[in-house]
Amino acid sequence: MDWLSFLKIMAMEEHAARAKYQLAVDLAEDEDLKSFFAKLRDEEAFHAQFLEGEYEKLEKKLRQEGGNA
Repeated sequence: MDWLSFLKIMAMEEHAARAKYQLAVDLAEDEDLKSFFAKLRDEEAFHAQFLEGEYEKLEKKLRQEGGNA
């Protein structure tokens, strides 16, 4: 597996985890529990955004290296 594919898969997993935490937020009745799941949801969103940014950087770098070859 190449690194671009790896990063893409990892970002997709972060999005899936975010959706699961959102479901937990929606289903939890206790406000502290809702808050806990919301924090985890938001961290997953940050992770996904970070991975997508790294994907773009690597993709750009690989395009530039291919263009110089």
